[in-house]
Amino acid sequence: MTPEARFERIESNLLALTEANRVSAEAQAAWQKDFRMAMNGLVESHAMTQKSLATLTASIAGYVDQSNARVQRLEENLDALIRAITSEHSNGKTPR
Repeated sequence: MTPEARFERIESNLLALTEANRVSAEAQAAWQKDFRMAMNGLVESHAMTQKSLATLTASIAGYVDQSNARVQRLEENLDALIRAITSEHSNGKTPR
């Protein structure tokens, strides 16, 4: 192989490597762009999930508070009913 042929071969190999590096860099840049977009979407989705979870938690807490208030009123009404039944049953008699 002549020196000129060797230089041409080296030059063509360098050009091929340069082109391969360019294509690889473009692919990596595209991948990074896609990755950033995916991560931004994930972050937004996580934020929306957190907001929804906070709303759900507040709603459940409200239902629990309302339920506790209803149970409290029910207990008070049952106590009053028990007292009324007890006093009516005893007809004013003192217990033995």
